[in-house]
Amino acid sequence: MKRRGFSLYLTFLISTVIFLLVTTSYEISKTALDLGRSEAIETQVFHAADGGMERGLARLRQKYTPFTMSYSSVINKYRRLVINVEAIKSDGQIDLLVSASLFEGTREMARQQLKRTGIENLKGRNGIGRLVEAT
Repeated sequence: MKRRGFSLYLTFLISTVIFLLVTTSYEISKTALDLGRSEAIETQVFHAADGGMERGLARLRQKYTPFTMSYSSVINKYRRLVINVEAIKSDGQIDLLVSASLFEGTREMARQQLKRTGIENLKGRNGIGRLVEAT
């Protein structure tokens, strides 16, 4: 009679340990997936900001004057990228500020800002200034 009670206790104990292991592994994998998704979003927004920087530089090569422009790119039915590019005159040179935001519906998921300072009116890639990550 005592062995039946002990085997029931042992079965319950093993089931509890297995349940805790499964629950813990689920939480760990969920966190890892969230981190991977977040990193993918940050990479996407960085490349969008970098593309906005290149568009701004191309526009400055055509006409070296301050400007503001914005454009958006629809990723899918729920997500869209909004990129704002602003060229500001500063001490005879131009600073370029680019902001890229990823929206899911109306909620902003991520934002990246890049700034290129000291852009001069020179041909080609000469005088394109210094790139910094704006805060």
